[in-house]
Amino acid sequence: MTKVHLFYGSNKDFQSNIMHHHLENYVSFLELIQMYNANLGTNSEIGNDDTQFKKDTIKNVVIFADDFASVMSHVISNFSNIVLFGNSIENIYIQNPPKRVESSLRSHIDADEVTTKNGSYFQPSTEKIVELYKLLQTNDTVIGQNGAKKASCVSLFKAAYSKQKKPTVLMFYGPSGVGKTELAKSISDFYEGNLTRIQFSMMQTDEAYKYVFGDTHATPSMAKDLLARETNIVLIDEFDKCAQGLYNVFYQIFDEGIFEDANYKVDVTDCIFILTSNFNDEESIAKTVGMPVYSRIDKKVKFEKLSIAEIELVINKIFNSTTSVLNKTDVKLIEESTLKEGYISNLSSFNNIRMLDKFIENDVYTLLFSKRLAESE
Repeated sequence: MTKVHLFYGSNKDFQSNIMHHHLENYVSFLELIQMYNANLGTNSEIGNDDTQFKKDTIKNVVIFADDFASVMSHVISNFSNIVLFGNSIENIYIQNPPKRVESSLRSHIDADEVTTKNGSYFQPSTEKIVELYKLLQTNDTVIGQNGAKKASCVSLFKAAYSKQKKPTVLMFYGPSGVGKTELAKSISDFYEGNLTRIQFSMMQTDEAYKYVFGDTHATPSMAKDLLARETNIVLIDEFDKCAQGLYNVFYQIFDEGIFEDANYKVDVTDCIFILTSNFNDEESIAKTVGMPVYSRIDKKVKFEKLSIAEIELVINKIFNSTTSVLNKTDVKLIEESTLKEGYISNLSSFNNIRMLDKFIENDVYTLLFSKRLAESE
């Protein structure tokens, strides 16, 4: 009797699950498809069904989420017939199967032989959120923005305290390049995993609709990204640039913590959704996203324009980071130049600091290149 183990979660957690079951040797999805093609040829030659020849006995089959993108749609629709054809499989371990795959399996396998397991996500206590706030206050990952840090942590504290069974939705708004994305990354790091980042501004309208509502099982989708998340922190970057027709998708997500597209269904009940934007005020937020979405945002977190003193801290931080990989001679050259002083003397001209690190790096290496060029002449 075949046992099916469905797993919903990140690659990291699925790999841990495989190691937990000591599955060092297993048959991959590609190998299984190759076996199917071989069995199909043999079946064609003997002119009968697969009960007329000895089935291959396989102890374990492991199928990763990305494996599904390598097969045609008919394999997804007829998954059980294809996988079990000519094979006697003891265990099938599957990560994030499309809905049609799960449906196909459940129609062929007894219900008590199908188990479901979800990945585990860090669930901080209220004490841990207090630790996070203190950490954000002392490190220099995000310069300034003390009000935004506190407001964010208060919302995270509330979610941890109340153990609410719906997502927490934060809107980070304010000028570009002042630390909104960096704060989201810092929070995700604290929640012990890589940040899941969804960026609508990078997609044209048609691409965005396919990404959100699902296209073929092989194409990228928001549901796939949410299933594969390592933490419950989900950043939707530049939410203000989302196609207008997509905002209503978030009603059910923010209300019930469920998202379903053409191919997948995802539970995001405990997620913290961070929406970044360049809105100047809450009135602009409501006008653009509409009241149904606006009313579902738990906290609008305002980011302020950096002060002159804070911009100077950013410049010093970038110079320290850039010169940390240089040898002592080159560090001395940069320190003795007027490069940093030139930036600091023009602090008031830096309204957007997003590209400041690139400018400084380019100036540093231009200076080093010019030195080497002069020495070679």
